[in-house]
Amino acid sequence: MYEQEITRRHRTAFVIAIDQSQSMLEELQFDGRRLSKAEAVAEVTNNLLNELVMRARRDDGIRDYYDIALIGYAGNDVTPLIDPKRTFIPVSEMPLYAPATIRRSTERILPDGSPAVHVEECPQWITSRADGDTPMYEALLFVRDMVDEWCLRPQNAESFPPVVFNITDGEASDCDERELIDVAGRIKSLGTSDGNVLLINIHISSNPLVRPVIFPTEEEADTENRYARILAEASSVMPEPFNEMIRMQRGDLCMPPYRGMSFNASVAELVTMLNIGSRSVTDMR
Repeated sequence: MYEQEITRRHRTAFVIAIDQSQSMLEELQFDGRRLSKAEAVAEVTNNLLNELVMRARRDDGIRDYYDIALIGYAGNDVTPLIDPKRTFIPVSEMPLYAPATIRRSTERILPDGSPAVHVEECPQWITSRADGDTPMYEALLFVRDMVDEWCLRPQNAESFPPVVFNITDGEASDCDERELIDVAGRIKSLGTSDGNVLLINIHISSNPLVRPVIFPTEEEADTENRYARILAEASSVMPEPFNEMIRMQRGDLCMPPYRGMSFNASVAELVTMLNIGSRSVTDMR
């Protein structure tokens, strides 16, 4: 299980669902800058999309090793963010949907103490948004339906299963905890012959008083924080092929199984969660 080689014949899929509610206006520190959570998440997501495109690039062009879906939810809206008329986009088509690039400057201090400014051009698929409530239940229902349709396609029957990231900074405004766990369970029950869909819930925060949790063990998931427990129960148990990457990132000797969840995560930890979750566990050919 979770061992299928990722090829053009056996592509996989990545889904990123982003909370765009009003609470995402709260600011935090990111890469030496003060940004809103919405701006930071948009920047990290654009970087991940660019990395996925680059991973699939070969001498003969961009190969369709995976399909990508990006969903935003806020107020009463659950909306595909890349193309409002399509959910999954083949990775080879992603450059067509980045109409703009932004120049990003990053300052670093050299070993001699002098500053150095690095400027790069970055594709921009999405921009930040933050308004309204948090219709997470409706968003996950939407994700459930689109992932089910992807898994039922005959050409995907034997593929490495889709990985779903749900990025949020708060609780759902349209359901209680049991309903949230139920809809998450419906997503996790889907899959291909290679395994069930992986659901990774990422809670971002700027609260320094709450201990962050990243890829918790079963013991760590049994926390006194109610919402952290809910996210842990709603998340997938990470398959064995991911364990070494998770163990290296955690930097400790805690043993698996690990849950695909982070709570009170910084933006740096958001990057870690996305990188590990989107890292193919076999070579792409």
